[in-house]
This record gives sequence, C-alpha cells and structure tokens, in this order.
Amino acid sequence: MVRKSVVAFFGFFMALCFVGTGFSEPLTPQLCKEKVMAAAKLLASEGDAAIPKIKAEDGEFRFAGGEGYIWIHNLNNIMVMHPIKPSLDGKALGEMRDVNGVYLFTAMNETVETHGSGWIPYAWPKPGQTESSPKISYCVLVKHGEKDYVAGAGMYDVTAEDIKKLFPEDAIYED
Repeated sequence: MVRKSVVAFFGFFMALCFVGTGFSEPLTPQLCKEKVMAAAKLLASEGDAAIPKIKAEDGEFRFAGGEGYIWIHNLNNIMVMHPIKPSLDGKALGEMRDVNGVYLFTAMNETVETHGSGWIPYAWPKPGQTESSPKISYCVLVKHGEKDYVAGAGMYDVTAEDIKKLFPEDAIYED
C-alpha cells in the first residue's frame, strides 16, 4: 500500500512539473497578434497604469515560454517599455537600422500611422547570435487621452509572404 502511494505521489509530482514547463503555447503569428491586441486594449483603457501589467515577468504578456513579449514605444521613436532590455527604456530609437538599412521603429510608426496596425519585416540577430535572421513584428497604434503608444511583439523566421497567407487583409510594411 505504501509503495502504491509513493508511486502515485511521484507520478502526480512529475505531472505537475510537466504542466508547469511543458505546455506553453508555441510562438506563432496568430499568438503575437492576439497578445498585441490584448495589450493595446489594456493600454487604451488604462494608459500608463497598464505598463507594469504588460511588463510583468509572470504576466500574460510574456508568452510562448518567454519567447514572446510585448514592448511599447511612442510615435517619437522613444522606447516606453521593453521588458527584456530595460536599458532601452527612454532611449531614442529612430536611427536604429537592421543589416538591410530598414529603420525599424520608423517603419513601425509609419505603418501604424497609416493603417492603425500592421506587420513590419526586418532582419535581427536571435538572442545569443550575431548573424541576423528574418524577423517580423506586429504593431498597433494605441491612443489614451493625449498619449499615443505603439505596442508590438515579434518573432523570428516568419516572412512577409507567410503573413500574407495568414492575414491577407493586414498591412505589411514594404521599404
């Protein structure tokens, strides 16, 4: 009887460990878009008060096992909040370019000012790497009172062609 109880306990314990680490959603364009839209809704209703909720390490805006996250910048190309690289907070990013010369945040702002939301393809090194890989980010313009925010999330190894197939009505930045 004791042996069965011990086996059952360890089985239950292992299941809990697996649930805690093994069932995160994969990072997909659909998930990026869904999370950006949820963050935009929160920002639109709460403004700056939403930022700590969006930044929370254990919150809903860190997703896909930590691979996905939401950042917020403004239409002046200033990073309002970056949860992975807080050293960027408050920094001007208008001159930041990828290896192909795309001004990332300027492209994001042009897209959201023209369309309200959209996808911006660029090249950027994956964490821990120096070579650039294809990356695409979904961004949306959010207004709260007198403030404008741009909320975004991105992922690697997805192309503009992939996005056109998934979201044919969405705007995609073209340089």
